[in-house]
This record gives sequence, structure tokens and C-alpha cells, in this order.
Amino acid sequence: MLWFDPHGAPRALPLFGHALAMRSDPLRLLTELERAHGDVAPIRLGPMRGFVVSAPELVGEVLVSKRQLYTRKTRVYEALSLFLGPSILTTEGEDWRVHRRIVQPAFHKERLSSFAADIVRITEAALDGWSGEVEMSEAMTRLTLRIVSETLLGTRTDRIAAEVGATVESAQRWVETVLSSMVVSPPWLPTPRNLARVRVQARLDRIAEELIAERSDARGSDAVSMLLDARYEDGTALSPKRIRNELVTLLAAGHETTASALAWTLLELGQHPAVARRLEAEVDEVLGGRPPTFDDLRALPYTRWVLDESMRLHPPAWTTGRIVLEPHTLGDQALRPGQMLLISPYVTQRREDLWERPLVFDPARWETLSARGALRPFTFFPFGGGTRKCVGEAFAYLEATLVLAMIAQRFSLELVEGQRVEPLPRITLGLSPGLRMRARPRSRA
Repeated sequence: MLWFDPHGAPRALPLFGHALAMRSDPLRLLTELERAHGDVAPIRLGPMRGFVVSAPELVGEVLVSKRQLYTRKTRVYEALSLFLGPSILTTEGEDWRVHRRIVQPAFHKERLSSFAADIVRITEAALDGWSGEVEMSEAMTRLTLRIVSETLLGTRTDRIAAEVGATVESAQRWVETVLSSMVVSPPWLPTPRNLARVRVQARLDRIAEELIAERSDARGSDAVSMLLDARYEDGTALSPKRIRNELVTLLAAGHETTASALAWTLLELGQHPAVARRLEAEVDEVLGGRPPTFDDLRALPYTRWVLDESMRLHPPAWTTGRIVLEPHTLGDQALRPGQMLLISPYVTQRREDLWERPLVFDPARWETLSARGALRPFTFFPFGGGTRKCVGEAFAYLEATLVLAMIAQRFSLELVEGQRVEPLPRITLGLSPGLRMRARPRSRA
């Protein structure tokens, strides 16, 4: 390609810089920039200049120890803010702390333990429909959307779940068109793109209003009920708009990332039958044919290692960004206000100086890392880090572990021959064109 030289190194083109490579193959671009330039690699996207930061200690500075020197208000952030409004994902400083305090109780341990039975029930029903060839990307998206709809939103209405999925997908496509555009019009200008955003937002508003109405007279243990009961420090309730913002954020972040993690995990299991057999053996030994429970999680370490190894190689949240606020030095690099920093778990978690055989899928490595406590901070950070670490991490692990254990308990999976699966780096790291596998029923232990 024009934007990579014959040796594979990325080159900055006049006017565009690395923008064309970032649009066509961002994973390769960020990886090659790190290989060519090291811990703080220069990147230019059109007029925007910045750096790809991949060394764990420097990632820690940006996300934790020197976080006050940066803002999250990148182009991605601004696009998401247009859709989500003020929420836990799109605010900073004191406003963000208020949102975090309000949303955090939805993921407390006692709530998670109550969610486990629902996750198992929903997954059992989904797996009952598996036969022959299954498109796993779609299956995982449907399943995780159903789980989020019932556990966090408290609705079992098929129509609402389907509308939620379609609307969130429309929102994601809109954000991606904004990010890929060289020119972005003001949000108030009635362009076709802005009018499309208004239509999607109206659909999201209707869904949120319906969910709130369902829970206004009958509270449950779901996030809608929790948000309706939440109060600011002065005792006032959240406005319907604020509740809508948090619900849409939970929806958007709560099913796409887990669906991506599970789909990539199933692909790796299809490519590594020995790992799949060991996973099945652990599940058979621990569960003995019965459905899993919340208390079984600690007894399924290999299941967790399989997930961690998959997210090491294929982190759903594959990149995040910051904008420099004050002049300072990061490593040996002087930074100026307005410069952009890109941090990519995908790059750091595949660095040859940090991982033995970094491109090999090897869940057993986690047994050694766990026993020694040898994992350096920000060597593995698929859920981010610092104060902005994903609030739903524990829920995501609960959901993914239970789903993966139940799949391994009930089915042996084989890849359909002749397909070529490639990474699809959207807002989350998907698979293109999808993932077709044959699901062969296993006899339960």
C-alpha cells in the first residue's frame, strides 16, 4: 500500500500524514509505529500531531499518575458526547465522579451474584436453539444484548431488545462516519448526517422513556430501578434525560464489548483444539453436568485464563486517546498542549519485550503469571486503568465466564472450512466478515 514502505514501515503522506493508513488498517499502523519508533511513536492524522504511547510505565503516567495533564476530549469523545450526552463515559472531573457514584451500585457484588442466575437462564435458552452451523458473531451479539436487556434494563420484551440492538448499531455507524470524515459539520447544521443523528437519538429517547415507564410503579434489581431511586448529594432525583444518558451508555458499552470478547475467544478455541479440550475438561470436572452458579467462578481458573488470553490478543476496547493540556515530558518526549496521545492495549499486549511468544494463543501462560504475581501494571489492560477503568469489568467477566463455560459444557465447536476471518477495528474490535462454526452437541458429564 502507498502508506507503508516496501519494508512495512508506515510513512506520513503530505497533507494526510498517517490518516489514510489509520482509516484502512489502524491495527497494523499502530503496531508498525511502535516497532519503528518505540515507546512514544510519532503519528500525524491530517493536521493533528501526536504520539502512540505503548510502554506500560508511560501508559500508567497518562492514565493514572499524571492524568491531570490530559483531557479525554478527543474526536471520538466529542462524537460519543453528541449521542450520549453527559454520562459516566463522556464526562470528566467532578461531574464524572457524580456519575460514577450513581452508576457504581449497579455492579456491586451482591447485585452481580443475583444477575448470575439470569445470565445462565438466558444463555441456556439461547444455546437450545443451536444446531449445525452457527454464525457466532451474530449469536454472541444477540445473546449479550438479551443479557444486558434483562439484567441491567429489567425488560424481557423481545421488541424492546431488538429495537435496542438496532438503534445502538445505528448510533455506532453514525459515530464511525464522523470519525472517518475529513470535515465535520457543526452539530446544529441540518446536514443529512446530523439529521440521521437526531432520528437515532429520538429512537433512543423513546426506548428509554418506555423502560422508565415500566419501572415507575414496579421497582426491581435492575439499573433502571437503581437510577430512578438514585439521588444527587442535595437529595434531588435524576432527570429523565440523565437516566436516558446512563441507560444508553450501559447498553452501548455493555453488550458490544463482551460479544466481541466471546466471538474472538470462540475463534481461538476453534483454531486450538487442545485448549478447547482442556476447557471442556475443567467445566466437566467442576460442574458435573449442572448449570454454573456465581459460586463456581473461582473454581474455573482455566476458563478465565482462556478469556484473558483472548482479550490480550484481541482487546475489544482496542484504543483510547487523550489530548495534552500542559507542556511536559513523557519519557524522553517533550509534549505540547493540543497534541494527541493514542494508547492501544492491542499494541502493548503484543509487544515482544513484554510477552513471551506474544502472538501465540497460550492460556497456560496465565497460570505462571498468576502464581508469581508477575504482571506489571498496564502490561494487560483490556478494561482500561486508573480511575477511568471500566465500571462494568466485574459484570463483563461474570457474563463472559458463565457463557463460555456453558458453551464448552454443551458443544464442541469446529471452524467452517474456507473462511478468512479478519479483525474489524470499529469502536470495538469486531470480526470480519463474521465467524461460522459447527456446533456439535456434547454429552453432559
